[in-house]
Amino acid sequence: MRLRRSISGAIALLAMATLSACNGHEEPHYLGYVEAEWTYVSAPAAGRIVEQPVREGDTVEAGTFLFRLDDTAEEAALAQANAQLDRATAEAENLETGARAPEIRQFQAQLREAEVRLAKAVSDRDRMLPLVEQGLAPETRADEVISAVEAAEASVEAARQQIIVASLPGRPATRSAADAAALSAEAARITAEYRLSERTVSAPAGGRIEEVFFRPGEYVVPGATVLAILPQSGLKARFFVPEAELPGLEVGGTVLVTSDGHAAPVEARISYISHEAEYAPPVIYSRSMREKLVFLIEADLPEDAGFHPGLPVEVDWQ
Repeated sequence: MRLRRSISGAIALLAMATLSACNGHEEPHYLGYVEAEWTYVSAPAAGRIVEQPVREGDTVEAGTFLFRLDDTAEEAALAQANAQLDRATAEAENLETGARAPEIRQFQAQLREAEVRLAKAVSDRDRMLPLVEQGLAPETRADEVISAVEAAEASVEAARQQIIVASLPGRPATRSAADAAALSAEAARITAEYRLSERTVSAPAGGRIEEVFFRPGEYVVPGATVLAILPQSGLKARFFVPEAELPGLEVGGTVLVTSDGHAAPVEARISYISHEAEYAPPVIYSRSMREKLVFLIEADLPEDAGFHPGLPVEVDWQ
């Protein structure tokens, strides 16, 4: 696109200069052309364009919605990340507070059940041991009732310890691991949100939509230019002067730019002066500058200048 417009501008410039010479008009001081500082808006990620409300020629402001890529997968990834974050946060909070009241009551019920079994085991032992001593029951029964009592006592102690442990928060290492898992889930959520935000692209600067390269339904790859914006202050005049004229020019200084169709010259501010000389490019038709070393100079044009990219201009200064 840029090459096509540069060639068009060159043809127009050559035609203007040739016509001026044929009509016997006085050759302008210096010839140049208007160039645009385009803002190319690219797709930050791969995807299919599903929405694009702007068209070529539309004027937009910075932040205006330009296009949106399909975000089905990114929406799902964000929902998953939010769910994982909720789970990790809940687990971390659970370790901080210990078991809930219903869980404590359940453990207490298990303790009472173990105590009942212990009481029965003690009763069976007290009843059986005298019978074994009297020889009315085998000695193996004594071992059985004593083991049953010991097992019941162990169950009661285990139930008591379970209640104590359930009432305490998690161990420091366990809590640290849970906190780290929550932080990791939060980072995953932020990443998912960022990838989702990349699916919607807004204008980085105000200006006019000059050209649209991809439209809804088309698939783009990361970095592919979707459209070009001509900023409101993105026009500049490019012209060439010989070394002898450089002392009268400096960055920040002003020049007068005129073109066909403009009744009065437009004041432009010099923004760049080349440090290296070059031969006058073939797009500049000037008998006096032919085969001479010249320096490239750029001057920013005001927003309301009314110029268009590729337009041939004449540059002078007082």
